[in-house]
Amino acid sequence: MFRRLIVIATLVIALGAFEGPTASADSSNETFGFLAGSGFLCGLAPTACPDVSRADNGDTIQIAGSGALTTNPKTASGSGTFAHKRGNTTVASGTWRATDLLSFQDYGTSSDPSIPRVAHAGTALIAVHLVVTGGPATGLQADGVLRVTCELPGALVPGTKTEP
Repeated sequence: MFRRLIVIATLVIALGAFEGPTASADSSNETFGFLAGSGFLCGLAPTACPDVSRADNGDTIQIAGSGALTTNPKTASGSGTFAHKRGNTTVASGTWRATDLLSFQDYGTSSDPSIPRVAHAGTALIAVHLVVTGGPATGLQADGVLRVTCELPGALVPGTKTEP
């Protein structure tokens, strides 16, 4: 059950908000920072920290962390913490570390002038390695996929622009 919850976790993030996109001679090479239930997001919406994903059975995964992803070559780095909860009881907790960028769709910038132009909407699938440091499963290690999504007003409709 623990492994399944981690794999299906869907989180809201900010792409490029603290590390603006950078382009080299190859225009498809961009680097974006991401936040998952951490950083300035907590000040904007305190209920957004940590990010929470709920399974059909009511269990939740709470996650916080940050990192960076590069589109060419596809790489991801970053780390954070997680807690698997059943009701108010923490079943397991620990750390996660990004190991690879599986895919990234950049939906572009917002049309809202109050949102910095370095912020991009998008969806990334990031391979992560988890280590349980609290609860009965202490010592368990697992690999999963972290889906991170950022939606901004006026950004391109999802699926209309895909990074290779």
